[in-house]
Amino acid sequence: MNPFDGEREPDKITPQSKRWTMPTVLMAVILTIQVLLSVGAYPFLPDQVPVHWNISGQANSYAPKGVGLTLLPLISFVIFVVLRLIVKLGPRLTRDGEQNNSHFIDVTLSGVMLLMLVIQLATVALSLGVHLDMRFIISLVVSLFLIVIGNYMGKLRRNFWAGIRTPWTLTNDTVWERTHRLGGWLFVAAGLIGLISSFVPQLSVAGLLVPILGVSIICYVYSYFVYQRVTMSDSSQEE
Repeated sequence: MNPFDGEREPDKITPQSKRWTMPTVLMAVILTIQVLLSVGAYPFLPDQVPVHWNISGQANSYAPKGVGLTLLPLISFVIFVVLRLIVKLGPRLTRDGEQNNSHFIDVTLSGVMLLMLVIQLATVALSLGVHLDMRFIISLVVSLFLIVIGNYMGKLRRNFWAGIRTPWTLTNDTVWERTHRLGGWLFVAAGLIGLISSFVPQLSVAGLLVPILGVSIICYVYSYFVYQRVTMSDSSQEE
């Protein structure tokens, strides 16, 4: 079954603008800052820099500074160039609302790149002897990210690339829309909980991971029940 076989007639897709959008500009700026930061910080850093932290926020893995300063900008480059290109050249984002979906994907990717920049800044600062709580930093940034994408979630249309993609949301437009309306509110709520928890060291990790897990389970189960209700309603109308 084609997951885009729905009840509504296909709408005409508005060609996507070729101009750079604000998220695209932001991604380019972030990548530029990362490259300049790596080049500028290299002479001043020790030979080994932290590249991984445990759940307590303590560095537990190190790498040569050349590797440590290259890794995060490289990830951002892959996101900005390679991943976006794959999305553009792959299956179309949706049969309708392509611009909304493309904007959502760019906002999401720019948020991930911003997280890479924050981690890179923290890595440089820690390597220079500045004391930072990585649990607080990562929890804070990820929580803000959840709040932002939660506000865009309700505008997202059915597609292969982004959103709450369960077997039932991908099959039916109504299920997709209802699930994403609920998901948008839940993502914002999870972000707010994580944001508050990030200021409590003992709760910063659990206060982020538990709400994310809860939102994932709720949205998955909710999409199933909405699908059952929609299909039963359609069957009764046909009779």
